[in-house]
Amino acid sequence: MEFTIEKELLATNLKIVEKTTVARGIQPVLSNILIEADENNHIKFSATDLDINISSSTVASVQKEGKITLPAKKLSEIASKLSNKPVVFSLNETTNVVNITCGNSKFELIGISADEFPPVITEDELKEKEFVEIELNPFIKSIKYTAFSAANYENRNIISGVFCSISKDSLEMAATDGNRLTRIIEKIQNEKETDISCVIPSKTLQEFLRIAPYLGEEKISLFVEKTKITFKTSNLIMSSRLLEGEYPPYKQLIPQTCEKNAIVSREDMINALERVAVMVNERTNIVKFIFAENNLFLKADTPDAGLGEDSISVEYTDEELTIAFNYRYVLDSLKIMESEKIKIGLGGSLSATLFRPDSEDDYLCLIMPIQIR
Repeated sequence: MEFTIEKELLATNLKIVEKTTVARGIQPVLSNILIEADENNHIKFSATDLDINISSSTVASVQKEGKITLPAKKLSEIASKLSNKPVVFSLNETTNVVNITCGNSKFELIGISADEFPPVITEDELKEKEFVEIELNPFIKSIKYTAFSAANYENRNIISGVFCSISKDSLEMAATDGNRLTRIIEKIQNEKETDISCVIPSKTLQEFLRIAPYLGEEKISLFVEKTKITFKTSNLIMSSRLLEGEYPPYKQLIPQTCEKNAIVSREDMINALERVAVMVNERTNIVKFIFAENNLFLKADTPDAGLGEDSISVEYTDEELTIAFNYRYVLDSLKIMESEKIKIGLGGSLSATLFRPDSEDDYLCLIMPIQIR
């Protein structure tokens, strides 16, 4: 194997795949990136942690085709330090050593045979499979607005995933960890008019969100099978297992109307919450929200540290209400919304509370309050 690749293309493709490697695993090859050079002047970089598989392709000048796996960490460090000149890779197939040269810089990296790397999905395998093609931007927005509220991935149960439903003209995503629920509905164009419903691990979607800025695409193809989903663009193939089981009936939890309503400045609320949070009990993260006539008072106290208070102006004319939240849940939601004002739908002090952007009705965050004694 021998090829020449532009430094920036090398660095970008390594950034796409490197996070999917396993730092310390039973199989040393999982710490490596598979590099394949073909006769059509294409280079493919692949990585896997056995849950997620990702491949990114780019153009290069291939003098000799071949493949090898190289340590992800060292390869990425080398690429980040190289000068902005063409980079030459040359493999000694007897020793599995790759010589990397760029200008006056020279490196030798010891690889592991590509035969030890798990199978990689190819475009040819996908050609015969059914897929749905949708716009990329609504998909990215839906992930951003929901995946953060899924349960911790380590428990691997159904709520560590994000429910995803695609119909003729809409994309709906929802996530919950049992204490909060986020849901978004985006208008899309689905030319195949195929309906899809699945639960995607939040870890997979967060990884897709990380690499999205490198894609430069307008559309994405989704291949949904019984236990696996594959995302495909012109230069990326990413696959992941799906979570199996019945997702909670979250729609039943969303109130159709709220007894009390408030409208607040998103920026004012974020700033006040962050100030008061300095004094929260780090074990509970509780902040009290006291809604009064056109005012919202925020209070946090730690018995052995002290008290923090703040207040902001709000549009609120209902009776006074005191309710407590894990402030991190509120901040997480506020920070991803983009509107200037936020609508807050309230019930009683123990009723789930709705937070949604004032500018759109298709996104909501439902947060359960904490009982205070």
